[in-house]
Amino acid sequence: QPPQVDVLSPQQYVNQGGSELVIFKVSPGTTESGVQVGKYFFPSWPVKDSMPETRMCLFAYSYEVDPQTPARIVARDDAGNETVSNFNYRVFPKQFQSDTIDISDDFMARVVPPILSQTTEVQDQGDPVKNFLEVNGRLREIEAKQLVDFSRQTSPHFLWTQPFIQLGNSKVEAAFADRRTYMHNGEVIDHQTHLGFDLAVTAHTPVKAANDGLVVHASYFGIYGNAVIIDHGCGLQTLYGHLSSIDVKPGETVKRGQQIGLSGQTGLAGGDHLHFSVLLDGIPVNPVEWWDPHWIHDRIETKLAPYR
Repeated sequence: QPPQVDVLSPQQYVNQGGSELVIFKVSPGTTESGVQVGKYFFPSWPVKDSMPETRMCLFAYSYEVDPQTPARIVARDDAGNETVSNFNYRVFPKQFQSDTIDISDDFMARVVPPILSQTTEVQDQGDPVKNFLEVNGRLREIEAKQLVDFSRQTSPHFLWTQPFIQLGNSKVEAAFADRRTYMHNGEVIDHQTHLGFDLAVTAHTPVKAANDGLVVHASYFGIYGNAVIIDHGCGLQTLYGHLSSIDVKPGETVKRGQQIGLSGQTGLAGGDHLHFSVLLDGIPVNPVEWWDPHWIHDRIETKLAPYR
């Protein structure tokens, strides 16, 4: 007999590129459950240890997923039975910005060799432009998969209780899901999507943890340079890139507002700034929602309140 799924939260509203939370109950014997959106599966977690069959699931509509793509709750048991259930939700399509970036020979000569020297996944192609494309394209794809691997080191409980904080007094130099066209000597050489926020203040600005959590990575990380990844539980993580120095170690517990390093221009950065990403099961989502206390209250806290 396949697992039974009862949806407990009445309605979900999710922005393209954004996150949402759904609560449902599964029948005894269910071994895996979560939300499937296109090719992405987001696992669920117990709302509390004493209620293992009542599940909460953070899920997202990635920026590149068609808003018409159905989202469904999937539940499986040990016998291989699978149940697929619909639930009430509404997706709001979003338009993302586009930007053109001129890549100079000086930039490539300054930025690319240090990345190649500290990265084994890509090799020197013997040409500055080819090397840039290896780093900006192939290495970016490799590291996207590594972020999914990092997401598996997550706590089964939320480690945070307050809204996430943004780098103080910072200027936004690039936003989430900006579509970038890269030019060199007047010709288009690449297209990539910027999956975070570039935040700038002054050189070597103290960078603080956006929320309570556990450090799962604190070292060089390819295009992100010196980077810190903090796990906040249930698949939710934050990434801090291009740091000039790192003040924390993997396995260390950090508090919201605690300094974890200094901003810099390591990795694929044209100037001193912080690259900040919010990741859900390794998939980049829009940080603006997690910075918003009202969104946190409406989408997360209100739904979980009956189980606290």
